[in-house]
Amino acid sequence: MTKILGMLGVSALMLATAAHAEIIDVSVGDGSVRGALYGPLSRAFEGTKGQYDVGVIVRPERDDDLLVTHVGALVTGDAGAQQFELAAGLGLRGVYVGRDHDSGGALALGGQAEARYPGYERFGLSVYGYYAPEVLSFGEFDQYYEIGTGLDYQVIRSASVYIGYRNVNLRLENGGDITADNGLHVGMRLSF
Repeated sequence: MTKILGMLGVSALMLATAAHAEIIDVSVGDGSVRGALYGPLSRAFEGTKGQYDVGVIVRPERDDDLLVTHVGALVTGDAGAQQFELAAGLGLRGVYVGRDHDSGGALALGGQAEARYPGYERFGLSVYGYYAPEVLSFGEFDQYYEIGTGLDYQVIRSASVYIGYRNVNLRLENGGDITADNGLHVGMRLSF
């Protein structure tokens, strides 16, 4: 497990250097740690509007050494709300889940939205969700979904803290579900 985490850390650092990532996001929940890196998709594909993201969730106290990694891309823009700033995105996320006994992944469809009220822009509310049915899942899994929400506060314009909820769930091919993460978490986002 330590070797895997080390390789993922080095890979994320190389990606950050190569892609000039704009945001590093780290959060801690009850028994889980999540790290993500995201920024403009134009860094990788010139002339495109959108966002890339790469992330990992680790649950070190589990007996089966559960590891969930993802890489995704969203088309993003202004969602057109008149009362407040609302940015939204739709896209795809490739997910790989590794366990001692089962491994596999999915190509999940989903999106996200973030709202900020004029005059109180330092506070933000975000929601996101991804879903992959059986036809888009592979390996030992028949289904994948991840949902989450968060409330953030920008301490300074380039650094914010947040509290949120996320639920990451997988359905096994032979029956039964695996909850990779479920519950409250706290975190921070650093913009570069």
